[in-house]
Parts: sequence; structure tokens; C-alpha cells
Amino acid sequence: MSGLFNEAVVENEKQLRPVRFTHTGRMRLGNILKGAREQKGWSTTETEFKTKEYEMQVFTAMGEAIPKDIGISGATVNRYERGKLDNLDWRSLSLLCFVLKPTDPLTGEALEPANALYIACEHPPYNDPKLYQ
Repeated sequence: MSGLFNEAVVENEKQLRPVRFTHTGRMRLGNILKGAREQKGWSTTETEFKTKEYEMQVFTAMGEAIPKDIGISGATVNRYERGKLDNLDWRSLSLLCFVLKPTDPLTGEALEPANALYIACEHPPYNDPKLYQ
């Protein structure tokens, strides 16, 4: 199995896990995102507009032209919440985390996009079901 992992990072081959999104992981992430949206009192459509506003501000602050396809559609927000996306888009996931500011079940702080991916993959330590009760 050499060449497939960095031995300096992985000390115990038995701890290696495939990094794939699981149904349970996507559902857990979806519930976290939906809870954050509902806590703000926003509909999926309002969330769409908030992501567009946020991304517009980012492009404006960077002095770049604003693309036509900014933000996340309400339908995509809904699919994220229902765990129906097989491929999680880093840009969309980051936008949802920055706009909704969901709570990380492990730290109690704002959920970072990288940790959201760990949830979707059920990667340790985010694979503990007690975190989501």
C-alpha cells in the first residue's frame, strides 16, 4: 500500500478510511445547515439571496468583476439540507458555512467548511453519533 499515503502522516494503516461522502454524513450535515437556516428564520429563497449578497460583497471588496452566477440557488440549498448531493461543491459549502454560520457539533464554534466535509464523510472525530443527538 506504499505510495497511496504519506507515512509521516498515517502512523497506523489500520486507521486508514476511504474518504467518501456517506448517506448518514450528508444527512447530518444537511440537518446542521437546515437548523442554522431555521434559527435565522430564513427560507431557502432568502438563503439564496443572502449567499448572493455575501459573494457580491467579496468580489467588490477584491475589486473584481461580479460574475453572473453568484450565490447558491434555493433548490441547491434544499438539496444540501436533504443530503441529496452526491458531490459537495467546495464553493457552495463554504458560502453556506460563511452565511449561515452553523454550529460545529464538536467545538460549539462556527462550523468551518473543512469540518463540514469531515461530517459528510463521517471522518473521525465527526463519526460519533452522540455529537448529533
